[in-house]
Amino acid sequence: MALSKESFKTAQFALMAGTLVVGVVASMAWATGASGTSNGPSQFERYVNLGSRLGTEALARDLNMQHPAGTSLVSLLARLERAGFGCLPNPERYTGYDCTWRRAVSDRRVAQIQAHVEANGVQVVSIEPQVGVYQR
Repeated sequence: MALSKESFKTAQFALMAGTLVVGVVASMAWATGASGTSNGPSQFERYVNLGSRLGTEALARDLNMQHPAGTSLVSLLARLERAGFGCLPNPERYTGYDCTWRRAVSDRRVAQIQAHVEANGVQVVSIEPQVGVYQR
């Protein structure tokens, strides 16, 4: 069965349009970080696997090393929120944020990381995380 010239042009146009749509979607995914980054939710699961005491110590060390005092509060909060944390201003002192991350580890266990971020304006002062696994 032979394609007419008009059918061939239509098929070629449809293929180009489909390629353009896929390219735009892939570009948007890459630009927003949806294609996978090191800031995904799984990066904090390793701290949960270390246990409460060791996980808390390791996470405090790593976060304070990556976001030391004086660095941008905005970049830290953006990183935490991309990783699945919910961050709210501290209602008591108004000088920091309380961030919480929760994941079901099994049917009866829930992992939770709470991090208090102390800030001075838009600069990080300190980060105090707490890792825990709780029974439902």
